[in-house]
Amino acid sequence: MAKIHLEEAHGHYKCGLYTKGIQSYCLALELQPEDVEALVSRSRCYLAVGQPGSALKDAEAALAVEPGCIRGIYQKAEALYHLGDFEHSLVFYHRGQRIRPEMECFRLGVQKAQEAIQNTIGKKGPQQPQSRRKASNALRAKSPGESSGSPPASAAKAQATVFRSKKNARSSLSTPNSGSRSSRQLLGELCVDKLYLENLLQHPDIKAPHQEGCAHIEGPAKEAVAYLAGREEFWRQQKVKSGGVKGSQRGRAQPLASAVVGGGRAR
Repeated sequence: MAKIHLEEAHGHYKCGLYTKGIQSYCLALELQPEDVEALVSRSRCYLAVGQPGSALKDAEAALAVEPGCIRGIYQKAEALYHLGDFEHSLVFYHRGQRIRPEMECFRLGVQKAQEAIQNTIGKKGPQQPQSRRKASNALRAKSPGESSGSPPASAAKAQATVFRSKKNARSSLSTPNSGSRSSRQLLGELCVDKLYLENLLQHPDIKAPHQEGCAHIEGPAKEAVAYLAGREEFWRQQKVKSGGVKGSQRGRAQPLASAVVGGGRAR
């Protein structure tokens, strides 16, 4: 019976009847709650009718049953993208591309997520080659509502503060400041990440539209800042110890030299 509902739902999806497709997938899932194909397909229907939150839940449910499901990974990336969580969507596009590098949808997903991030922080990305634009447009025409190249306006607004914070962190390093110079010398490139996380913690309400709270951001950010601060202090102490050892070696070198010279004179 579940198979009948599943075939019926596939037929509705092919005809563009996404709401009816969702209803049929629900009937199939009532009989087989862990049917990965039904979960992924219903996720695709939810995206088509503009419900990325529900699409994300189905994609995650499918991956909970089958972690390596390539269609589940793609649907999760798509759902996150449409929710405005561009950085996490980029992570899953990359994950899918590593597993199945021959699949064009993942390459285009990486491209559009990167463009969305660049557009959000106000940077104009490199121009797409003509062939790439054609391939991207062809994919979007084939799957309307699933692979939009332009990020949703509300999603872009939700992420703007996050990326502005990272941009400010980078620009603060170029400002003459003894503290930032010292951190840069001790932490290297990680100094940018530390400043970014410190700025992020000043805006703990930052979250994507589908996320209920900010604990998942604030907790790891505090841990990372504490870890980087610890490493900075460790290398500062190592630098002081290294300077002390060199100074003591220089202090011992002079008497040794005098003794050698004195010995020469005695002979």
